[in-house]
Amino acid sequence: MRNILVLTKREQRVVIAIILALLAGTIAKHKWAAYSQPLPLNHTETAATPPAAPGRDESESADRTQ
Repeated sequence: MRNILVLTKREQRVVIAIILALLAGTIAKHKWAAYSQPLPLNHTETAATPPAAPGRDESESADRTQ
């Protein structure tokens, strides 16, 4: 029972290779997720009122709403 964690050199290399592969996959997944997300919108610009339709005056549209 005491030798259950004793690994040969070859087994140690296999364990190290598996750990490095998992680490590389995790880093690649993190980088891909970080760079594939679209840039966040600036909420101050999108919250502004839309421009008036061409040919209409703002006072005309205000008169219609009253």
